[in-house]
Amino acid sequence: MPGDTLRQAITLSIGPYNENRRDAADSPLAYAGTGFGERLDYVRVRANRRWYFSLDAGTATVQPVQFARQAGSEEGFGAYTLGAGTDWTLRGRSAHAGEFALGVQFTGALTVTRHLYQSQTLTEQTFDLATLSLAPAGRWTRQLGDGVLTASLALPLIAWVDHPYADVRYANQFVDFRFTPVTKFRQADGVLSYDFSPATRYTFAMTYRVDAMELDDSQPVRRFSQSLTFALVRRLGPLP
Repeated sequence: MPGDTLRQAITLSIGPYNENRRDAADSPLAYAGTGFGERLDYVRVRANRRWYFSLDAGTATVQPVQFARQAGSEEGFGAYTLGAGTDWTLRGRSAHAGEFALGVQFTGALTVTRHLYQSQTLTEQTFDLATLSLAPAGRWTRQLGDGVLTASLALPLIAWVDHPYADVRYANQFVDFRFTPVTKFRQADGVLSYDFSPATRYTFAMTYRVDAMELDDSQPVRRFSQSLTFALVRRLGPLP
């Protein structure tokens, strides 16, 4: 049946992103800055079922939001994320209203921070924050002009966090994940994208991503990231 045809696509995205963060484990100050990121996505669709996998990495240099000169510090910031999920398209929706899908998303993320500050000499410390999360996810897709507009949102309900409070270069153990309830770990991962020509073998897409995270721990973390990337899409197998 045509609806059972397997369709696949690989997407390579690059572009700038903005990072705003405060992690009390490495500094009482809030930091902000811009950087550059890359992302690789793989999507597999059959009938009303979709599977997706992603790998992205980004680096930036961030500085204190206030009193930058007096603080005399900066951070080399690296974020790496591996994601996977699946969703099911809901039946009975009109083309005017668009297509809705519900599913679940798993994400593993690692943040490595190289903190430099001025004391009697230039001092360096390295910190990390690792999370594993499971989230319900929703997706909305609608034809817009010659392309397709897609919006999605994932809100983790289950999470494990590794957040050491010391320089990880001298830590006694590599990781120590702890289950963290939603009352202490809150995150929202939103995506808005536009595929310019969804019925062709090669096409371009533009994607805006926003990620907000709060960790209420003895050393709290607040983070807000946003990016605008441009992507080359390569479709495999039959076209939609």
